[in-house]
Amino acid sequence: MKKPRFTEEFLWQLHELLESATSAYGSLAPRSWKDIVAPEWRELRLAYEKKKRARSFNQFISYLTERGYINIPAGESVGGIRLTAKGNQKALEGSMKGRELPLRKDDKMIMLMYDIPKRKQHVRQAFRGALEYLDYQMLQKSVWVSAKDVLEETERAVREYDLENCVNLFVIEKIRIGEKR
Repeated sequence: MKKPRFTEEFLWQLHELLESATSAYGSLAPRSWKDIVAPEWRELRLAYEKKKRARSFNQFISYLTERGYINIPAGESVGGIRLTAKGNQKALEGSMKGRELPLRKDDKMIMLMYDIPKRKQHVRQAFRGALEYLDYQMLQKSVWVSAKDVLEETERAVREYDLENCVNLFVIEKIRIGEKR
């Protein structure tokens, strides 16, 4: 068995801390008659549940790493766990899930123009996915508009993808031809 890296050791220590809190609660929690009559059965069940949670935690970290949502570099620092661009997009989707995006009250639209360098192609793809998720409509590959009130979420996405120098945001007014102003 290979020796776990420091970051993985830190995650396991965090898991053990949570397990000890669960164990402390379990010893104080109300018990059923079955647990009182057969305490050895309770101990077996608790040991099995603890082992199952450890396996589940390990599978979850492996899943995140394999899917490319997190990156655990070979370094020896506790802050070594990094959320990748793909993980950032997934987190943004999760935070927006189930939310209905309201229309802007001033009947204006948000226009976004970007010029992301070729070397940041993976970030560009992830950013496009975030724009689609925020209900933007593509006019051209690098020009997107939205009638929804998503200015704050857009600014957050621009900051999270570190694209402040590549993206321009505009609030524009939609003018209908033949309409009096």
